Amino acid sequence: MDGVSETWPRDCGRFELLSRLGRGGMAEVFLAKVREGPRAGEQVALKRVRPERAHDAEAHEQLLHEAELARCLHHPHIVGFVEYGELPDGGYLALELVEGPDLGRVLAQCRRRRIELPVDISVLIVRQVMEALAHAHQATSPTGRPLGVVHCDVSPHNVLLSRTGEVKLADFGVARSRAGAALDARRLGKQHYRSPELLAGDVSVGVDLWAGAVLLYELLSLESPFPSGPGDAVESSIRGGRVTPIRTLVPRVSDGLALVLDRALAPNPSQRFKSAEQFARALAPLCDDRVATPLAVAAVVRGLMGTER
Repeated sequence: MDGVSETWPRDCGRFELLSRLGRGGMAEVFLAKVREGPRAGEQVALKRVRPERAHDAEAHEQLLHEAELARCLHHPHIVGFVEYGELPDGGYLALELVEGPDLGRVLAQCRRRRIELPVDISVLIVRQVMEALAHAHQATSPTGRPLGVVHCDVSPHNVLLSRTGEVKLADFGVARSRAGAALDARRLGKQHYRSPELLAGDVSVGVDLWAGAVLLYELLSLESPFPSGPGDAVESSIRGGRVTPIRTLVPRVSDGLALVLDRALAPNPSQRFKSAEQFARALAPLCDDRVATPLAVAAVVRGLMGTER
């Protein structure tokens, strides 16, 4: 985590920017403190368009779109909306601050230290991500209009783990609120998490389910089901459905969990789960609720990451 960019004033409306938490292609996220109003003194994650994109209409439109979706998503496993506002130099989106690492950092630490995550913890995390996605896929606007939100970027870096063991799905910045649109797949999602349908330009809830299955495979094995390499090679592997069976890599995975994962990564979409809710229900009996608890998640994260944010 670095200091606040010199190109940003420390003051941001009624927020004080304390430090920068992250930076993406279009926006930056800051740790910020609310200076006035009923939330005075609270800390939030504040997202703004990067200064070099200040005159980029697409970047501002994407932030506004994310804010409009975030207002409609209220779920314990989705990062909460605080407020959206406009300033002379552009808009800002304030979100719930989740103090803890993202799964990308946790996986990197597991690989570095050659530590496998407990199977029950891995299943719990993905089950709760699926529960969050089920809510998003069924979300409605304030007027009751179905939104059909598809996240389009489910990946380890967009799953946050709080210090108390909460699992939170983050970053709906590239989410789509309609299905079946023909879009440039290369602009949505990350390379190893794109479904065959997304590669063909079809955006549906299946995009998120596929990415969740890839995430589960990676949590269990610490490897992607698809080999690293040039983009064309990875896409060819995804389209061909060539996946090493999970039990070949992780024999301790139960037959039941292996079958769920095989179904979730089936090359033929008709053989996969039809909804995030169905996927979550299939995972529910495959983790022991006495073992897989928020306290256990917190302990695992603390053991791996220490006291860093």
